[in-house]
Amino acid sequence: MIQAVIFDMDGLMFDTERLCALAWDEAGRELGIGPAGYMNQKTLGLTRPMAQRVWRETFGGRVDFDELDRLTRAFFDRYEAEHGMPVKPGLYELLDYLKQCGYQTAVASSTCEAEVKRRLESAKVTAYFDAVIGGDRLSASKPAPDIYLKACAELGERPEDCMALEDSRNGILSASHAGLKPVMVPDQWQPDGETKALLYAQCERLDEVIALLEKERVR
Repeated sequence: MIQAVIFDMDGLMFDTERLCALAWDEAGRELGIGPAGYMNQKTLGLTRPMAQRVWRETFGGRVDFDELDRLTRAFFDRYEAEHGMPVKPGLYELLDYLKQCGYQTAVASSTCEAEVKRRLESAKVTAYFDAVIGGDRLSASKPAPDIYLKACAELGERPEDCMALEDSRNGILSASHAGLKPVMVPDQWQPDGETKALLYAQCERLDEVIALLEKERVR
């Protein structure tokens, strides 16, 4: 039986992948490399150092990463000030259910931990999670299994008793390699055949996960 549910963050809990593409379009123009929102697809699920490597492979030395970060942060700050944290449909319903039913929960995100905690606080969901693991705490990024193994260890649960909620290929590979039950809630990328073969299930909204857990509870 499932004892814990572990969440990715960007694109899964919050509609930040779409915003990141818009931010990088704007930043790319400012940096003189042209709209760069498509880089979001190329770096989904990667830690900052790994994502920077992809940027270097694409643009050589033409990107000032400190300036890219500044422009990206400015875009997100403007958006959040006007609209708040963009929460994906069904998040609050699923978190309430998990809390009421006594499941353990964690966030396992490639984003640096300080930013993960900031976004959780902005969306007022910090109290729902028993553990938070950011990508800067590990040397290996998704699709390596390290971050999910770390999350399971901090929760004190076996990987096979945990469900992982993800929206990216790298995330699904990471959870599968770690031995969790991967559930995909697609965002910017639809799973290919290879990825679908790894899935425990696929849902269109986060609150659809409730039905999956209810089936597990009556087995």
